[in-house]
Amino acid sequence: MGTVRILGASLAGASAELVTIEARYEEDREAGRVDVLLTGLPDPVIRESRGRLLCALSANGLGVPPGRLYLNLVPAARRKSGEILDLPLLLGAAAAAGHLKRRAVERRLFLGEVGIDGALHAVPGGLAAALAARATGVDEVLAPRATALEAAWVPGVKAFGAAHVEDFVRHLVGSFPLEPLAPTSADNSPDMGLSVDDVRGQASGKLALAVAAHGGHGLLFIGPPGTGKSMLARRITTLLPAPSLPERLDITRVLSASGRWPGGLATARPYRAPHHTVSYAGLVGGGSPPSPGEITLAHCGVLFLDELPEFRREVLEALRQPLESGSITLSRAGRQLELEARFQLVAAMNPCPCGYMGHPRVPCHCPPTLVQRYRSRISGPLLDRIDLRVELAAPTLDELGNTALSTVTGGGSSGLLTAAGLRDQLARAAALQRERQGERRNCDLDAKALDRHAPLDSAARALLGKLAQKRGLSARAVQSLRCVARSVADLDGSEATTTAHLARALALRSPLL
Repeated sequence: MGTVRILGASLAGASAELVTIEARYEEDREAGRVDVLLTGLPDPVIRESRGRLLCALSANGLGVPPGRLYLNLVPAARRKSGEILDLPLLLGAAAAAGHLKRRAVERRLFLGEVGIDGALHAVPGGLAAALAARATGVDEVLAPRATALEAAWVPGVKAFGAAHVEDFVRHLVGSFPLEPLAPTSADNSPDMGLSVDDVRGQASGKLALAVAAHGGHGLLFIGPPGTGKSMLARRITTLLPAPSLPERLDITRVLSASGRWPGGLATARPYRAPHHTVSYAGLVGGGSPPSPGEITLAHCGVLFLDELPEFRREVLEALRQPLESGSITLSRAGRQLELEARFQLVAAMNPCPCGYMGHPRVPCHCPPTLVQRYRSRISGPLLDRIDLRVELAAPTLDELGNTALSTVTGGGSSGLLTAAGLRDQLARAAALQRERQGERRNCDLDAKALDRHAPLDSAARALLGKLAQKRGLSARAVQSLRCVARSVADLDGSEATTTAHLARALALRSPLL
C-alpha cells in the first residue's frame, strides 16, 4: 500500500491546529522487528507513543509485520505536542499495513489517547479541533466519547464516540456502524446563590455595577476594607447578559483546550479572580508549550483583580493590549501565538496603603506622599482604559443593621436597587441597545458609531468640552465618557444622550491620580 494520509490535531494555546499524518509501511521480513520512524517535530509525549501504539495494534489484531513504518507529521516545521495524536497515528499505521482501506480514514478527524490494550482515553480540545476541522470542510470527528461529546456541539459536524479502538475499526470497515452523538448541555454557572441583595447599602456601587454589566465597561471600586468591593464585583455575573451561542462555543473551546471542559456546552460567562502574586505568564499566557493565561480563561467573561496596586507593574501593563484589541500575541522563538482575550475587567483597591483613608470611624495615618506612591502603581494609560472608577464609602451602622434595600434617586433610576429590579432594568436597556445598534455593546462603539448612535446636543457638547479641558481628558477618556453616558441613558430608557447622562457618567469616573 502507498502513503496513507489521516487527519489529527494538536493544541496551540486555546485553539487547535490540524495535523496531517503521513503513514507508509515497507515490509522487511529479515529485519525481525518493526522499526518506527517518527518525524515532523514531535514532542516527547508523541515520541513515547511508538511502543504503546505497536502494542495496541497487536492486541487488537492489527499487528504490523517486521519492516519499517514511516510516520511523518505535516506541517513538518511546526512543533506538535500531546497525546491527542495517538488515535490517528495508530489508525494511520493500521491503514498503511493494509488492515484498513485508505478511503476509510480520509476526510475524517481522529482524536484521542490510546492505551496499550486499545482502550481510548479522553483528551482536551475536542471542540477546538472540531471547529478547525469544519473550517477545512471536514465534517466527521471520531474520538473517545467525552471528547466526541464536545465536538458534537459544532454545527454541521457529526461526532462519533467509542471506548475502544476496536469499536472504531468496526465502524470504519462497515461491520458495525456507530451512530453520531447528540450534544448534551452542562450548567457551569458560577453564581448559584449570589445576589446583589446580599450587599447592604452601596447604592452608587450597585448602580455602577448595572452600568458596567449593560455596556460591558471596565470597572474599578475604590474604598476601605469591608465596604463590599469584592462582594459587588463577584455579583456582576448575576447581571451580565446570557452568552450567545457563538460565545458559548468560544467559552467551551477555551475551557476544553485548557483541560477544564465543563461537561457540555458552557451556559455561563467565566469569572476569573487570580491572586495578586500571579506571574506574567500566569496572567497573559506563556510557558513551553505556550498555554493560555487568566485573561484568555476569562474570554467572554469577567476578570476580577482584587488589591489592584499589589499586582506587579509589568503584569498590569500587559493588560493594555488585550483591553484594547481583545487578544494577546505571544512571541516566542520561531513562532507567534495569538490568544483571544476579550474580557471585562473589574478591579478593587484600597484608597491608601493602610486602607482607611476617608473612613468615618478608623483614622488613617498615611502621609500624602505614601498615598500618591501607592496609587501611582497603576499607570495612567492602564487607568485610562477603565471606564468606571467608583469610590465607595464605608457603610453606616444603620445600613449594616437594616435589612431594608438600598435606594437611589434622580435621573430616571429612582427606586429600589434590588436584584430583580436591576435585571428588569437591564433587560429593557438591552432591548433598546439592540434595536439601535444590533449586538454591538456600548463599550465597543468607536467615534463614528458614537456620532451615529449616541449624538450629543450642543449643551452636552459644551459640557464635554469643559470637562475635557478642566480634567485634561485624553481622546480615549472623552470617548469613554460618551460610551458610559449612552449606557446610563439606556438604563433610563432614553433614546437621547443628555447633559444629565453625561454628568452622571462623569460622577462614575473618579480621577484617582
